[in-house]
This record gives sequence, structure tokens and C-alpha cells, in this order.
Amino acid sequence: MGREGCIRVAVIGMGNMGSKYAGFIASGQVPGMVLSAVTRVRPKRLEQLKDVLPKDLPIYPSADDLFQDVDEGRLQIDGVIIVTPHYSHEDIALKAFARGLHVLSDKPAGVYSRQARNMEYAGKDNLVFGFIFHQRTFPVYQKVRELVRNGTYGNIKRINWVMSDWYRPNAYYTSDPWRATWERDGGGTLLNQCPHNLDLLQWICDMPKRTRCFCHEGKYHPIQVEDDVTAYMEWENGATGVFIATTGEAPGINRLEISFDNALLVCEGGSLRVCELDRPEIEYREEKENFFGKPVGVWRDISCVEEKEPYVKVLKNFAGAVLKGEPLIAPGEEARKSLVLSNAMYLSSWEQRMVQIPEKDSREELEFEKLFEEELEKKREQ
Repeated sequence: MGREGCIRVAVIGMGNMGSKYAGFIASGQVPGMVLSAVTRVRPKRLEQLKDVLPKDLPIYPSADDLFQDVDEGRLQIDGVIIVTPHYSHEDIALKAFARGLHVLSDKPAGVYSRQARNMEYAGKDNLVFGFIFHQRTFPVYQKVRELVRNGTYGNIKRINWVMSDWYRPNAYYTSDPWRATWERDGGGTLLNQCPHNLDLLQWICDMPKRTRCFCHEGKYHPIQVEDDVTAYMEWENGATGVFIATTGEAPGINRLEISFDNALLVCEGGSLRVCELDRPEIEYREEKENFFGKPVGVWRDISCVEEKEPYVKVLKNFAGAVLKGEPLIAPGEEARKSLVLSNAMYLSSWEQRMVQIPEKDSREELEFEKLFEEELEKKREQ
């Protein structure tokens, strides 16, 4: 370890998010963590961070250069934070694990779910492996999960989630040559903007069993990949859901609705409201004589305090997991789930059919991975 009670980390990838994480650490906002190195810093970015980063901070052109110094004893670190383009996450994580380093990765784990599975299997019991799914720290989503998992209002009937507040201008897509290409980015809205939402969806409601999805490529922007998605989903208990996301609508909304046996929950704009029925809906449905009987609902607000430092909280949590064995907000094995969901949605759209979501570590999962990767390769070759 570095300073007493601190872990030494290297931030691999200094784009928008990597620079943000490095800035939090270097400015002392993450107790238990010190910044020991960074990679891939463009001159413009370095100029922006000159007053934040330590003057003697080692800066490497690539992860491999950094690992070489680790191997040869010129750099001592305890872990890495991976913030590079999606395809490279797996490779960097495996190299870090091989050197006995703890790993915290930005979302998603990769482009296809096999990458997440490989990372998960490569992790060792003595190493901490987590993901930056920072929206799990939002009290509003934690409360929704609590209400769902406790069965407060009965079973889920329907889930509707509309996320049209991911608006992006064309300049966003042209800011880096890897963006919005099948070859280097691996996907669009589902893979770049929605991993957090897909993670929350399964974290709150469990994994659906099947999906039928429609991905519209270049609908609003001159790009190869999708910028508009509508997915229909079904769960084991008969619940259904619709998941809508786009980067081409304004003004946008982020509205999650969950209909239960005995209530309707609405999460929007950081606020949470619930309409509670006067008595179970099934009692109205099974009445014999009142042909137009209808449940009476009463709306009330559920107070949730805003989480003001979600990224810092995840970084602190990672340090706490390494130093004190604290449970991770998003352990490494969770990352496979959101990738399986996005892969299934892509495959459904490309093959124009309902796709079954495989059980973890099943023979069907291996077949699913193979089929998805074959279809993705066709997109990359276009």
C-alpha cells in the first residue's frame, strides 16, 4: 500500500470520465486513495488538469507501458481504474488481475457479454473487482428497489421506462473517431448511454426472460449505430415492460413507472410518487355484481434525498472494499447482466425476433454469446 491507510491507483484512460475520476482522487476527495499514475492524456486535457494533477505524476502513453513499469519495479500501485473505449476493458482488466492488482472499471464491461464473463472468471478471491454503476447510489433508486424487493405493493405487473433525456448533438459523436462506430465503439445508445439504466432495471426488478427490440440506426444523427431504441420485455411472473431510449429527442424525460398489484410507482426528475389503492385490485376484479367498480387510489410523495457525489461515493467504496473488506456497490459479477440485456436487445432487433435471455453459466448462454458475436462481426464488416 501507499500512504498509511491508502491504496495507490492508476487511472487508465484520461478522456471525459477518466479525467473526472483522476481529479477527484488528486484533489483529496477520495479518502483512502492516492493517484499514482495515469495513461493516455492528450495535451489539451493535461493543460486543463495542470493545477489538479501532481507535478511529478507518471503519465504513460498506454496501459501496456504502465504495466511494463509495474513488472520492472519502477511503478508501485495497488489497483487500476479502467476508463478506456469499451473493447479494451477486458484486456486491461485481465492484465491487471495477472499482476495482482485490484480493478475498478467504468461501464460497460465490454461490448459483448463474454468479455464480462471472462473478466469475472479471471478475478481472484483476494482481489477487489467492481464497476462504476454510480446510479445505484441514488436514494430514489434505492427506495424503488426496497419497495420492489420487499413486496410492499405485491407483485410487479408492468414496467415502463422512457429515457429521452440522453440528448446528444452531432458534435458529441464527432469528438472522438471511435464514437458511434461498430468497429471501435461496438454500439450506440444501448451500449453508451443505457448501461446504467439496464443495470438498474435488473438490479431493481431482476432479469427479464425474453425481449423483442427495435433499434433504429442513425435515425437522428449521421452515425452507424443506433440512436433510438424501443424494447418490449417479459418476466417470469408474467410482468411485462417497455424500455425506450434515444439521444435525438428534446425536451427529454427520464420516467420510470412500475405498476404493482396494489399501487403505481412513478419515478421522474429525482422525485418518487406512489398511488396506493384503497384495497387490493384483485378484489375489484373478482366482484360479481358491480360491473364498473374501480379501485380508488391516493397519491403521496416519497421523500428521497439527492445523492450529490455519486462518483466520489463509488470511488470511496472501492477503497473501502480493498482496505476494510466493505461490500461493493456494484461487484464485478453484476456487469455481465446489463451486457446480456443489451446484447439480447441488439440480437432481437438484428434478427427481428423474440430473444430468450439465457440463464447465467448455462449452455444456452454460451450459444447466445456465440450467436451475438457472429452477428456483431457482420455489423463491423459493413
